[in-house]
Amino acid sequence: MKSKSFSFFRFLVVLLVVASLFGIGLYRLEIDTRVIELLPQTDPVISDALYLFKNHPILDQLVIDVGLQQSNPDLLVDYGNRIERKLRESGLFKTVGLQEIQSRLPELMSFVADRLPVMFTAAELDERVRPLLEKEQIEKRLQEVHRTLLNLEGIGQAEFIEKDPLGLKDIIMTRLAALAPSRDARFYQGKLVSADNTHLLIIATPISSGTDSQSARKIDALLKDIGQDLARTRSGPENPITLTPMGAYRAALDNEDIIRRDVRKAIVFSTIGISLLLLCAFPRPYIGLLSLLPAVAGTLTAFFIFSLLRKSISIMVLGFGGAIISISVDFGIAYLLFLDRPQQTSGRQASHEVWSCGLLAALTTVGAFGALCFSGFPLFEQLGLFTALGIALSFLFVHTVFPTIFAVMPPARLRPLPLQRFVHTLARIGSTGAWMLLLFAVGMLFFAKPEFNVNLSSMNTVSRDTVAAENLLSRVWGQVFNKVYLIIQGDSIPALQQKGDRLLRMLDQPQTEVIGRRQ
Repeated sequence: MKSKSFSFFRFLVVLLVVASLFGIGLYRLEIDTRVIELLPQTDPVISDALYLFKNHPILDQLVIDVGLQQSNPDLLVDYGNRIERKLRESGLFKTVGLQEIQSRLPELMSFVADRLPVMFTAAELDERVRPLLEKEQIEKRLQEVHRTLLNLEGIGQAEFIEKDPLGLKDIIMTRLAALAPSRDARFYQGKLVSADNTHLLIIATPISSGTDSQSARKIDALLKDIGQDLARTRSGPENPITLTPMGAYRAALDNEDIIRRDVRKAIVFSTIGISLLLLCAFPRPYIGLLSLLPAVAGTLTAFFIFSLLRKSISIMVLGFGGAIISISVDFGIAYLLFLDRPQQTSGRQASHEVWSCGLLAALTTVGAFGALCFSGFPLFEQLGLFTALGIALSFLFVHTVFPTIFAVMPPARLRPLPLQRFVHTLARIGSTGAWMLLLFAVGMLFFAKPEFNVNLSSMNTVSRDTVAAENLLSRVWGQVFNKVYLIIQGDSIPALQQKGDRLLRMLDQPQTEVIGRRQ
């Protein structure tokens, strides 16, 4: 290119300014990989789910299945102790193992025994307690108490027998069975082991939230190191160990990885497709590639302005918003098509030619995406603001910066253009070609087999490994992840008890569906 047609110095200045603005925005703005926080908070289902995540610590728990191919409970316990020790030493977890829960059981039993009169409903007193007052049942209970006191299991039971001779607390304690991951599991040397002695379950509560991707990556790296260490020091190749961790951290990692991969694909594919089109549409291909410059500059500058208005931006908005802003390459194409002509043209003249036709398109596009700022959907609000800024800045870049870079463009050498030849070929085939295309479309209908999947469980954003881990835990320990949780909120313990009593009466009513939000 001649110096008079292209100002390389101004081009470098523009690149430096745009890169500097992007660097400032990158320093100021936090790139958020969490999707949950960007869902509409006004939706009752989503808001209740978020409330549950914030107030129910069990949803952040990490569970690890330690599996062996052959039955060996002692080896499982040894592996479990080593894993729990490494988890504690990492400093990433509040609690590890079931020791704290086990230490609280005697206290819980004493609490129940001291408050038996308020532990039963009227229906339970009539159905469960009244039969125990029969003479035969009392005699049977006395025999059981006498037999218990003669064995080692009777040590320390005198206090409970005195407070609760009929063993009514056992009825209350059986309600806690629903909290166990599996009814077939048993405690062996303080560890929860499956019935076939080939699996052991470890439970840990992370310090950070399960949706914190930084903490999730640390947990993932720690578990991989533990798995490799156990594999190196296992007792023998005939009974290999497998670790299957599961928890909210895996979903957080999968969401982030899938989002990053989709964003990368969207940007790469759109850039490659547009570049190939530009190479086939201009007499001077390198001029065509410069059509990408306004879209890129508009995206980077919009990132800077966005950092002045918001503290964070979703990685989904950054990726897909950038892909949407790439449609503003049309402004650059129109400008450079008027500039790259067989006769000498000027940048100002090309800007004047495309201003009127491009202005209306820019305004309507910016307005359409700008309207998303009022959608009430945080994700769409960010997407609308970022995209509207990017498209507007791309349009302004074409009509302010391009004319200074391309002052005067010398005539282009005439050469056949691939895209133009293709268009002419389609035009020459006329009605015959139209009928051929119609027949081809009809023939392809026989191969079009759209499948509509209405199964919500298939609409997941987790990897196949995570799905396989969840299936294994469900098969061994039961439906750990399919339980229904209900939170009752109150200002005091008596208020919680009153609401609990009301809720229990509602749930005890047959064929009654209770729909409502937290009170």
